Amino acid sequence: MLKKSILWSILVLPTVVLAQSGRTEKEKNRIKLAVDSTKVDSTKSYVLSTANVVANRTTIPSSTLRLGENLLVTPQNIQVIDQRLLNDQMILTTAEGLSRNVSGVRTITHQEEGSVGIAVRGFQASNLRNGMDVSGSFGPLREDMAFVERVEFVKGPAGFMMGNTQPGGFYNIVTKKPSGNNQRTAQMTLGSYNLLRAAVDIDQRLSSDGKFLGRFNVMGTKKGNFQQNVGHEQFVLNPSFKYNASENTNVIFEYILSQNNFEGGFSKYAYGIDGFKEVKKNFSFSDPIMDPTKSWEHNIYGTINHNFNEDWLLTAQFGYVRSEMEGASLYANYNAIALKDGADGVKKGDVTRNVSINDALNTSTVGQVFTRGKFKTGEVNHNILAGLDMGKKFYVADWSVAGSIVDPSKKLPVNARGEVIFNIYNPVYGNLTKDMLPVYDRSKSLRERGANYLSDYSYSSVHIQDEVRFLQDKLRVAAGLRYTATKKVSIANNGNEVKNEAFTPRFSVTGLLTPTFTLYALYDETFQEQVGLLLDGGAADPSYGRNKEIGLKKTWFQNKLMTNLTAYHLTKTNMLTAAGVDNPGRFEQSGEATSKGIELDVNGVINKNWNVVFNYAYTDAKVTKDKDPKKIGGMLYGTARHISNAWIKYTIAEGNLEGLGFSAGYEYQAKRATWPVVQDHKYLPDDLFSIDLGASYQKNNYHIALLVNNVTNRYNYVGFYPGAWRYTHYGWRAVNPQGFRLNLAYKF
Repeated sequence: MLKKSILWSILVLPTVVLAQSGRTEKEKNRIKLAVDSTKVDSTKSYVLSTANVVANRTTIPSSTLRLGENLLVTPQNIQVIDQRLLNDQMILTTAEGLSRNVSGVRTITHQEEGSVGIAVRGFQASNLRNGMDVSGSFGPLREDMAFVERVEFVKGPAGFMMGNTQPGGFYNIVTKKPSGNNQRTAQMTLGSYNLLRAAVDIDQRLSSDGKFLGRFNVMGTKKGNFQQNVGHEQFVLNPSFKYNASENTNVIFEYILSQNNFEGGFSKYAYGIDGFKEVKKNFSFSDPIMDPTKSWEHNIYGTINHNFNEDWLLTAQFGYVRSEMEGASLYANYNAIALKDGADGVKKGDVTRNVSINDALNTSTVGQVFTRGKFKTGEVNHNILAGLDMGKKFYVADWSVAGSIVDPSKKLPVNARGEVIFNIYNPVYGNLTKDMLPVYDRSKSLRERGANYLSDYSYSSVHIQDEVRFLQDKLRVAAGLRYTATKKVSIANNGNEVKNEAFTPRFSVTGLLTPTFTLYALYDETFQEQVGLLLDGGAADPSYGRNKEIGLKKTWFQNKLMTNLTAYHLTKTNMLTAAGVDNPGRFEQSGEATSKGIELDVNGVINKNWNVVFNYAYTDAKVTKDKDPKKIGGMLYGTARHISNAWIKYTIAEGNLEGLGFSAGYEYQAKRATWPVVQDHKYLPDDLFSIDLGASYQKNNYHIALLVNNVTNRYNYVGFYPGAWRYTHYGWRAVNPQGFRLNLAYKF
């Protein structure tokens, strides 16, 4: 753990003299219509308040976060991953190393070919797109960076932003929108495991007066995998249009089609009898005979922004996401693995496999209206944020087992039931035929087949917050209140409708000690509806969360680099965990869990040569109340006690080698919780550690970059011990070994 003296020294260095102090009062007081983060230049400063707060690209949030305020004076830990960083790290999807750029965030490596799981402060994170919650029971599908402009992580409840979300926080995907800059980019990426990817981004004015703007993104990817019989093909189509009706009003429309066909399904787990890493990294239970699982997703978004005057604005948004999947995976039969040699020629590691169905439908229909503005009472400034959020979410899935792999002819090794034997220590692939696979009847509708998983719920939420500013805006006190009402229907509670409601307050105090240094304290509550069938047949109760947080924020080097130091204490009630493989579709509900910790984030530009990202988090997240005393003290599955990441890039800014850059980074996680959690084994035996190195060259409109991930080829993994879900063996997922990516881009 970093020493306190080091943490404090980063934050209390002498402040930097602010530039551009000659702005007019009108410029300083103006609240602009929805800050467009795609146009912010990281080398320039922007004045956003009378306190003369200066911001850059990574300290101005997108308009979808509703703030209209520099993150320096926002009383919450919010981190921005911009397009520059996404490109430098060659991140292609939200499942690939995105979380390394934010303290206390982990990507859960599980079924990531479908939907990505991200944990913040030990709790599952909600998934927002353009400020609207599209999280589902399974879905939405993982985002491809072809349509992503930036990603914003908000730690803890965010009553100013959204109700009915996770207490640990959420991540907001900001999609690419027309900017009117008349820019076009074509790029190709090659890499390990036969990666081939091509993408085109066209950002264009569609009318000479600049009122009609358009943007078109298209991407195609074909990629193998380090694991046997695993790979995917993906296609993305993303047109968007913007109409500037007047200086004060604009309308935006977006459509995203994402299609992903992936081989191997979800058969990526490896099993061992004596410990982890017993088999090679490339092990899988899949076989070439299995058809790809097909997934596709349609997104429709519409936004209207209107400025009434310099002090008040209104934004209305609508979103619809439909995620579908159809396919099957090869899994090992539950606890069918031979733990030792036995009679009738049984060998240690022998196991039989089954075909499990991967059919799912997830839809989110969401809308919101919010207004932001200000007025004055005497010498006190009031900044108001108020809004209405509504949504309806539907989920149904069929995860049933179609049957085991059998060979009636007995040409392959079989057991007494005719099930084909597969040995984890000596796997054989490509010997199965179609007639050995069970035939599954899809003639019934998914609703009928997946009735046990079906859920339908809706919510509505209203919110108002008043931030009162004193002492020329240097002292800010905010109070807010949100009311949320939900309705849900599922197989739980005998199919009867269940209604819940809650009021959740939010209070904060922010002090602007200097124009580049702030101190804040925050108390925030959250309410989240939960959909799940408990073991007793009842409906899951809603979850309530409380967050107490204090933090220091400081900007450096002419406000181009920002540091955040945060301490927090989170509580969440009614934690849901899957009941186990032998109770599919059912959940267990724990009484209460807490997460407390310290976070440090450093992100930005030191000068024209150096870009830096560094973060560290100490996270203590565990169950604190439960009917079963054995569960108390158990870590939450999305937790690593210590997480540290860094990314540094040096670019030669002048001379004959101008445009040549070098980058290096690492990921480190220690004392990692297993998943599922086993009380007798708190941590995985190995830390996760990976080093990445890269080089790039930019000249005129051309750009070329090479990145090598996991340079040391370390065997990293996540997994579980015997006893988890009553398994009799070890299980784990290997994380990407050494690999490279080469990107070529041309702007025209």
